[in-house]
Amino acid sequence: MKMKMLEYFITLAEAKSINEAAQKLYITQPSLTKALQLFEKEIGVSLFCRTHAGIVLTEAGKKILPEAKQIVEYYNGWLGLSKQNFLTTIDVYAHTSLSGFLFPDIILYFKEKYSDLNINYSTVPCPETFLSHDIRRPVIALAICEEGGRCDTDRNQRVNGYVQVLLLQGEYGCLVNKNGPLAKQRSIALEDLKSHYFFIAPNLQEMVEKPGFMASVLQDTVNTVSSHKMVQVETVANVIELLQKYPEGYVIACYPACNRYAGVASGELVYIPLKGHEAKVNIWGCEKMELI
Repeated sequence: MKMKMLEYFITLAEAKSINEAAQKLYITQPSLTKALQLFEKEIGVSLFCRTHAGIVLTEAGKKILPEAKQIVEYYNGWLGLSKQNFLTTIDVYAHTSLSGFLFPDIILYFKEKYSDLNINYSTVPCPETFLSHDIRRPVIALAICEEGGRCDTDRNQRVNGYVQVLLLQGEYGCLVNKNGPLAKQRSIALEDLKSHYFFIAPNLQEMVEKPGFMASVLQDTVNTVSSHKMVQVETVANVIELLQKYPEGYVIACYPACNRYAGVASGELVYIPLKGHEAKVNIWGCEKMELI
């Protein structure tokens, strides 16, 4: 039995006439009739009978039709495997607070080991919303959520069928200049920030509007600090550069991700936890179950 016979049978079963089925299959009506007769002879049962309304499936035909569809579906899937032997592209989306933290180095390591693998790396306010069910192009999301809870992926139905792996734990706090007045404190309350300049990374409004734990920390800070004390710049790098020049300012940062800045490593910038504000977070990696 050839797969083509099953395809002929399925097409005719779903068509209104032999002529319509033949046109869909791009063969002549006599060729289709002969092929189906040979198929019936091979399996030993009649699949169609003629009525005044045209051809209809016999009881045997009704039983075989769903099974034939399943066989053809399996067969096409097997053929598709030959086109999916190797992954060619992986998309990695990281939370904005994780920009440049560890993952570029990991990606470089994989690029050196798997030179044919194309890895696209982007930082966004809500990485879990980019998860995809396309196994030919998997997506890894590096997200942040409140400590003790998993990321709220229920808000996006596309992420169903994925698992979350805890990568590390951290917290949100303030990054300040070592020569600034805030550097002397062991912890900082939001009220302490009112008289200092709040240096803001790009896309602040987008980050505040997106669900997630950073949104709540930023929103509380924005609600506490006067708009006259907010300074928004073009890039995260510009924010850090500005903080190194002006000791009167601060930024909201995620620890330990803020250790990636050279100023933190050299001691020019100091990380100080928030006081009276629950800021502990978990950093999760989200991926499709079959790919973890």
